[in-house]
Amino acid sequence: MKYRLCRMLAAASLVLAAGAHAQAPSQAANCVTCHGQQGESINPQWPNLAGQHADYLAEQITAFRDGTRENAAMMPFVKNLDEKDIRELADYYASLPRKVSSSGDSDLVERGRNLAGYCAACHGMRGEPVANNWPILAGQQAPYLAQQLRAYKSGKRVHSLMQAALASLSEEEFSALAAYYSQLEP
Repeated sequence: MKYRLCRMLAAASLVLAAGAHAQAPSQAANCVTCHGQQGESINPQWPNLAGQHADYLAEQITAFRDGTRENAAMMPFVKNLDEKDIRELADYYASLPRKVSSSGDSDLVERGRNLAGYCAACHGMRGEPVANNWPILAGQQAPYLAQQLRAYKSGKRVHSLMQAALASLSEEEFSALAAYYSQLEP
């Protein structure tokens, strides 16, 4: 009897594990062209969405929709989303497994590891912050990360903590940080 119960529990666990990801909401059909079927970007200039914190994704989609984060390519896809649509998209992409992009220059990884102290207080020792409204950096596309660091430093993206942390860093250091975080395992 115990053996049969264990087999049933094991089978149920496999079924649950196989269906652990949410079903894609209809709005995700607009996202796959750039962010891929499984939330993995087809272009290293664009972010991977899979496994990102849902709260962070929802905040960013809302910022694109409301124009507080400018991106002409995103606007047509987000302008008509309501709060429910945004939450469904964010929850869906957060449910997908993250993968490592390793899209940075491998010669810069060690330098990036040495610079990561600038980021660790907010983004964690391994690129995974404890705050759900902060982005996970581990495994993200390196060119995208470097692009965002430049945007914060230039003031195109605004966040006082990011601007303070990046004030003394150079373009080469951005590339090193991006290379380091892109290769971190989820």
